[in-house]
Amino acid sequence: MQAKAWIRDMMNGQMPFKEKAIVRHRLRPDWGAGRVLVRTEEYLQIDFTAGGLKKLKTSIADEHLEAAAADEVKALKPQKVKDVAKKVVTPKTKMV
Repeated sequence: MQAKAWIRDMMNGQMPFKEKAIVRHRLRPDWGAGRVLVRTEEYLQIDFTAGGLKKLKTSIADEHLEAAAADEVKALKPQKVKDVAKKVVTPKTKMV
């Protein structure tokens, strides 16, 4: 059933947003950018930076959502932890 809805959306020129996608709500720009946490046939659960956690009906959500700008996507992506240079630890005193 979900595949049929996806095909219908593609035919209508709408691309459904998958989980982990970074989106904005066209009618509520004050919510900021948000990450899609859950997507089912019935609803999307999105965590917006300023609007908080929202649950939107899938049937209308894709009409109101758009991809977030590149700078917003970059800001919401988790920081990569840099590899810490490995140091060789040498004992200063000898054990007897």
